[in-house]
Amino acid sequence: MKAPLFTLALALVLASPSVAKDQKAELAAAGDNWNALYAAGDWAGLRKLYTDDAWLMSDKAPAAKGADAIIAYLRRYRDMGASVTFRFEPEDIRVDGKLGTVVAKYWMTAQMPGRPQVRTSGRSLLIYRRVDGGWKLWRDMDNTTPDVAVEKPN
Repeated sequence: MKAPLFTLALALVLASPSVAKDQKAELAAAGDNWNALYAAGDWAGLRKLYTDDAWLMSDKAPAAKGADAIIAYLRRYRDMGASVTFRFEPEDIRVDGKLGTVVAKYWMTAQMPGRPQVRTSGRSLLIYRRVDGGWKLWRDMDNTTPDVAVEKPN
């Protein structure tokens, strides 16, 4: 009886790095998925990426609390005719049980009709929760930072 339990425990220990690696890959791909949905203006699809109690804490803006408030915040410039693009580059990805964190550099370009183009860059701290076998954004904090240049090097 002890041998099967030991074998099962050993299998779980050996499988853990592979599972964590797969979950890190899922989290890395989540930024690309978010970006594609935002670029397409797929607000319903974007809404599905957030938990109902998610928070978005953007630099120099009040926190948007709740997935619907986040979507309203994200679409406000697009609804006014702006062209907005994002680019994310994950720097650090961690998985700890049902929570995953991603620290990413970001670059954003926004062009409102009749106004000069605005470019900004910085870092995002994204905290995901594992929900029904998938990752959903739970907390998203963005800030500008001097060590992420607005002009992304190639």
